[in-house]
This record gives sequence, structure tokens and C-alpha cells, in this order.
Amino acid sequence: MPDSRAPQPSTRLRLFLRDFRMVEASISLSPGQSLTSWLANRKSYVNLRGAHWASTNDHVQHAVLKVQQVLWAAAMDGDVPLITAMQPMTPRLVEIQLDGGLLVRGGLNVGERQRLSDYLESQAQFIPIRNAVLLRSGRPPKEVNVTLGDVVLNQDAVQAVWEVEAGTDDSAEPAGSSTSSLPAS
Repeated sequence: MPDSRAPQPSTRLRLFLRDFRMVEASISLSPGQSLTSWLANRKSYVNLRGAHWASTNDHVQHAVLKVQQVLWAAAMDGDVPLITAMQPMTPRLVEIQLDGGLLVRGGLNVGERQRLSDYLESQAQFIPIRNAVLLRSGRPPKEVNVTLGDVVLNQDAVQAVWEVEAGTDDSAEPAGSSTSSLPAS
């Protein structure tokens, strides 16, 4: 009888937390498991091994982290798919306003005639974002243009989402709105 505690494949993640700290750590995944499903299958906590907090240089051999604290996560080596079944569609370019004044641009695998609201309602707590870029950070807003790559994003931190025309260099805001009018949190 095989040992059910046999080691599972391990990968390194970069987790950006809702309090703006970043941690890099190893996690165990089932073969073929996606990052979205790994986070969705956790009730409250995730196990981290060899955790390194970037802001403090603290190293911890084993830690547990509350899933709600994760703002976004990415496989450092790109070796974990965002979703289990890849859809052969061109991602729709969107901008996502997050808690804390963050603005992210990236691609969502939304169907051609599917509304953004329907897509977001159908997703788990974490949504896959392709080729994500952090455009703005903080209050007052500061342009940062940091490439995040393929990430999964915690929907609990999303304030608004809008489509952007491909090739747009400036951050486009929805017609008739301004992020400067959003109340400070």
C-alpha cells in the first residue's frame, strides 16, 4: 500500500499580501494542480515552507498564512498553470482597481460576448490574470509600472474592473469616472 504522505511536487511562490508585504516560499501541489485551484481548495490557511519575508529578511522554515491576506500570488518559475484547463481565447485587456490605491492591468480569459460581471461572479475567490502589470501604487497614487507576469488575484480586494483598448499606454478609467474621486480607505 503506497504511503499517502509521500512528498508532493514542490514549487516556489511569490505572495504579495494585503498589507503590502511580500513573501517567497515553497508549497506542495498535486500533479497538474493549478494555482487557482490550490488557493480555492484552502478553507482558511496555506502551508509555506522556507518562507522569506522580503521587507524584513526574516526566514521561517514552516509557516501558515491566512488565505484572505493574499492579494496576489505567482509561481516564481512559471511552472504552475493559473487554471487547470487552458482556454484557447485571447485574453480581454482590463484594469483592476484594488484596495489601497493599487491599479493592475492584465488579461482576463473572458468569453467574447460575456459580461465582466458574469465572468467575475462565476470565478472562485482568486481570478487568473495574464501578463499583469502594477500601474499605480498607494495614496497619493504613484506610477510604478512593475511587471507581475501571470498571477492569481484575490477578488476580495477588487473595487472595480473595466476594459481597456489594446495598445493604450495610459491607464484608462471607465467613462465618467475618476479614481481620484474614490474615497480613501
